Amino acid sequence: MIFKLKNLIYLLFILFHFQYSFAKELDKVSLQLSWFDQFQFAGYYIAKEKGFYKDVGMDVKIKKFDFGINAPDEVHNKKATFAVGRETLLLDRSNNKNIVALYALFQASPLILLSLDNTGINSIRNFVNKRIMTTIDDASEVSIKAMISSQKVDFKKLNFLKHSHNIMDLVNKKTDVISAYISKTPYDLQKMNIGYNVFYPKDFGFDMYSDFLFTSEYEIKNNEQRVIDFKNASLRGWEYAFSNIEETAKLIFEKYNEQNISLDALIYEGKELKKLAYYKNANLGDIKKEKVQRIFDLYNVMGLTNKTILISDFIYDNNYNLFTKGEKQYIKNRKEVNICINPNLISLEKNGNEEYQGILKDIVELLQKSSNLKFNLVNTSSWNESISFIKQKKCDLLSSASLFSILKDDLVFTKKYIDIPLVIATKKDVSFIDNMSSLKDKKIGVVKDITFIQFLKKRYPKLNIVEVDNVQQGLEKVLKGKLFAQIDTIATISTQIQEYYLTDIKISGKIKDNLPLFLAVKKDDNFLKNILNKSIDSIDDFEKQKIINKWISIEYKKTFDYSLVWKILLFFFIVFLILLYRQRLLNKINEVLKEKVDEKTKELKKLNESLEKRVEEEVERNREKDRLLSQQIKMAAMGEMLENIAHQWRQPLSIISTTASGIAMQKNADILDETKLIESMDTINETAQYLSKTIEDFRNFYEPNKSIVFFNIKNVYFKIKNIINSKYESININIIEKIENVDLVGLDSELIQVIINLLNNSKDALELNNKEDNRYIFVDIYKSKKDLIIEIKDNAGGISEDIKDRIFEPYFTTKHKAQGTGIGLYMSQEIITKHMNGEISVENISYTFENKELYGALFKIKIPQKMQA
Repeated sequence: MIFKLKNLIYLLFILFHFQYSFAKELDKVSLQLSWFDQFQFAGYYIAKEKGFYKDVGMDVKIKKFDFGINAPDEVHNKKATFAVGRETLLLDRSNNKNIVALYALFQASPLILLSLDNTGINSIRNFVNKRIMTTIDDASEVSIKAMISSQKVDFKKLNFLKHSHNIMDLVNKKTDVISAYISKTPYDLQKMNIGYNVFYPKDFGFDMYSDFLFTSEYEIKNNEQRVIDFKNASLRGWEYAFSNIEETAKLIFEKYNEQNISLDALIYEGKELKKLAYYKNANLGDIKKEKVQRIFDLYNVMGLTNKTILISDFIYDNNYNLFTKGEKQYIKNRKEVNICINPNLISLEKNGNEEYQGILKDIVELLQKSSNLKFNLVNTSSWNESISFIKQKKCDLLSSASLFSILKDDLVFTKKYIDIPLVIATKKDVSFIDNMSSLKDKKIGVVKDITFIQFLKKRYPKLNIVEVDNVQQGLEKVLKGKLFAQIDTIATISTQIQEYYLTDIKISGKIKDNLPLFLAVKKDDNFLKNILNKSIDSIDDFEKQKIINKWISIEYKKTFDYSLVWKILLFFFIVFLILLYRQRLLNKINEVLKEKVDEKTKELKKLNESLEKRVEEEVERNREKDRLLSQQIKMAAMGEMLENIAHQWRQPLSIISTTASGIAMQKNADILDETKLIESMDTINETAQYLSKTIEDFRNFYEPNKSIVFFNIKNVYFKIKNIINSKYESININIIEKIENVDLVGLDSELIQVIINLLNNSKDALELNNKEDNRYIFVDIYKSKKDLIIEIKDNAGGISEDIKDRIFEPYFTTKHKAQGTGIGLYMSQEIITKHMNGEISVENISYTFENKELYGALFKIKIPQKMQA
């Protein structure tokens, strides 16, 4: 017991010494907040208060918010190292500010609009002629603006008021609607027993990112490791804050509370913000390029910017940005990296069932993720076989190499990626071993091909090492007295004791020096070595420790040795004096810090309202994008239809011209009789009526409304054919149809648009892939038991299998960009699936027509029975 105390005290002394030494060397960095103190910044407070920033060598100053402070400007001008920002960070980036997002804390913005129950404002359409307290023209509220626009509400009919940031203005009817945070204002209204309505952009499809942690390009270029460490420590703080909401709320209530927010309100805020941080089961801090691109597209569509940015430059990828251009190309070209392990390292790389798992395996997975390389395990039966494999180039790297290895002449080593503790296992009755000299002349078992055998021989040349086949054999020999002890890793020994030797074997000591492990690669593979080194640097020590803790559970067994009592007491007394001195020092530091915190807290009181100004413009953007897509395809189809009409009009116009000329000639020759004149005029009139009908059909096809009407599918189809047939015949395309009479109630113009898209798609394919003769398009429209079926197929040779699954994607086209936009099939799918609740599919088929084998694409549309009349 005394020895356990001695070692604990000694460890505390060492830790104190190093902690005190390193405290003087902490990097001073600053974090600019975007609003006044509240739970919105809890993770940063926790990371500071719990020492997470100090753990990575940083002294962080949290800079208070005040009106007039612009966080992106602070970072851009190097007045702050890091800052918390809104989704308008994208606009700042497009305006040439050198800022880079490290993560997005909230997967959906907390910004909402609120109205009171008793006002009758229960939908966005009720906003017309009402007072809206928010700066709606501010681009920071793009999701709010989009949400309102999506409901077809004219902004000119809204009365916008300057935000007072006082919820009582809503309660006292000084405004009808107010922008607020879902995590704060609803709580205030609930406490007042006031009913309210929430208008939340994410419920309309606009789940915008919020509360970016960002820094500058300059900081990344010059202090990249510090950026990585700050990001990881901050996320660690947020994990703790969301796992301990009440404790965190109490900290904010006591130390960061210039707004005088109640403890219950802070707890409520924490719970609501946690939902947004993990919205849709996202990982904490997730930031996806696709979503950021969609947000920026929303700004463009709504006219808030006409600039472009590279999203990859805006989002910091600490895994990929670490690498040079050559290294990135190496990663791109390298399909997989073959890795060999040491199968004897139980709980490090293999378990008792010969499965690949353990501490090193988990860390290698982190390296794989960090490097973007794909590692492929090559199974071997022993460490010697692994060595043989890498010499034969069957493996590209070894995962548990030692610098003391005989391989150092054949391979190059990466940086150390982990230190593994080595322990001494003995029988139960052996006293605690605190000095390797006590093992002199004793037989010590070590697995014969184990990675660290050279390490032990180098560090302890007088050690009497007896090689054994595996650790279990060594422990059996310890039990039988053939060996005094077995040395192995703490994970391996711990696993063996817990599974087989719980009452017979104990850990009696620890080797002073940990075993450093490295990755070993072939000498000619410098790219792989450099990539792995950078990946090793990117892994947080905290992550490594979590992995080690996951796999190691061990208790050191030590017996009492009275000869060291006085030494222990002396150590205890010295440490006690040091701790006493340190406590006095800490008390003084705490007093100074408390004064600073009190001072800072008084300055940070005004932060909650301005973040409530930026979500309003998002909804309309997505809807506007859909409208633009629809308009594009209609314009493209309209061009096709105009060409068809031009073909169709040639003959009727020729008839009119010929008839009129004949009348004139007969008149001039004085041979025109009245009967002939009437017949000619009837011909001209009938032809003109035909042209008028064509124009009317064309106008109906592209009428911009989406009214639900009663129509007959057969009539609709033949109207389409009447317009396009002349064009199709001119290029030798035969349309063969079999159409049933089916009445429908629905959006006839949209169904027409889909059919025209599919017919034109077949026409283009036939022109591209088929000779001029034997060109066919088959149209079958019929009614099944449950659905209306529309089938359109051709003999153009089908669609390539490697692109068939992509043809319904927006902007995907196999045509030249001057010939196709890539949105026709996408919009057809959108119309059928979303507007008609139907299905559209495509397949390549072979079929027979007139004793000829044909092959082409078949598009099949199913419209549910309920859509039929």
